[in-house]
Amino acid sequence: MHNNFNHLARNSIEKQIRPAWQAIRTRGDLSVFSAVVRGKLDLRYPVGTNPDHLKATMDWLCRAQDATPDDGVSGNYDPVAGTWYPSYPETTGYIIPTFFNYAANIGDDSFRARAIRMAYWLLSIQLESGAFPGPSWLDLKGEPVVFDTGQIIHGLVRAFEETGETRFLDAVHRAGDWLVEVQEEDGSWRKFDLGYAHTYNARSAWAMLRIDQADQSSQYRLAALKNLNWVLSQQNPDGWFHNASFEPGENPLTHTLAYIIEGVLEVGKILVNQTMIEAARLASNAIRDRQRQDGYLQGTYGLGWQSEATWSCLTGNAQMALIWLKFYEMTNDTGYLQAATSANHFLKQVQSRSSRSLGIRGGVAGSYPIYGDFGSYRYPNWAAKFFADSLMLEDHLRRKKE
Repeated sequence: MHNNFNHLARNSIEKQIRPAWQAIRTRGDLSVFSAVVRGKLDLRYPVGTNPDHLKATMDWLCRAQDATPDDGVSGNYDPVAGTWYPSYPETTGYIIPTFFNYAANIGDDSFRARAIRMAYWLLSIQLESGAFPGPSWLDLKGEPVVFDTGQIIHGLVRAFEETGETRFLDAVHRAGDWLVEVQEEDGSWRKFDLGYAHTYNARSAWAMLRIDQADQSSQYRLAALKNLNWVLSQQNPDGWFHNASFEPGENPLTHTLAYIIEGVLEVGKILVNQTMIEAARLASNAIRDRQRQDGYLQGTYGLGWQSEATWSCLTGNAQMALIWLKFYEMTNDTGYLQAATSANHFLKQVQSRSSRSLGIRGGVAGSYPIYGDFGSYRYPNWAAKFFADSLMLEDHLRRKKE
């Protein structure tokens, strides 16, 4: 028994260390080895102010955009190979509002210009059907994806609101029409979304309402409401959601659970629907109850909010910080503010702002430790996006309170 355990432990350690040795052997790069050691020993980085970390994060996102030839944002930085992934349409879509917000935050229109370039690139890849394709590295061969299309709508609606250019509105109408066309009778989306229904498409329903806000159209509002009714039918009395993982049988990530909570909350706010808001609150409170004192959340939470994950999904931490800040803004309950600031403090502790690697400096890893199961040995752009969003909202609410 013990010998078998030790063998498994050695294999696990070898699996964790192997990428670090590969980076050293092929490129003489010690940064991955440093990240592994820091994760194993739980060594944290010095913490700066929110603006310090926000600037580092936005600088990283700019490098992620500059690393591609097409004005989209690279999906991930791979520190083992020292390379950037191709542009990721879905996340480029919802990164657009982050750049518009940061431009207004610091009064720098270069970030606004970057957001508009991202939006133009998305227009160039829209499919004839009106949908948008998934990422090229998943070998989807240009196939449309429901969730990705929904997230791109968020960015294109914001681009229309900022510029008044009708080409963006035309594109979101085409995308919205396609989402209505492929929606199931029960309000879920099954086709063109990895083959089965996902409750995290609540964030796509929110996108449908964003079209309605920009240019009223009853069919989008009805489609959003149908989806949310289905999503709420999947919620347990303790707040946990079924069909919240990428694949059936997996425990959902904090990342996908937060997608659901944010989507339900935002739709509830737009529709002034207290049932939806309370459903979002129930789930967000359940996760808040499981937050460690240092702000850490486990990477997955299964049925009954049980978790055996020994790593944290950093994107999920940032998303939950953002959600708790939204609840604080609505309720003035300082418990939400404390949970959010703890989550952001933890994220600041695991973000390197001094790495020699420009792909690591200011980025946010998929997991902590870096070899965790989500985005293992990757720095995904969506982790940086949600961290930037949560830092900006935290500072905005503090200034408002002062």
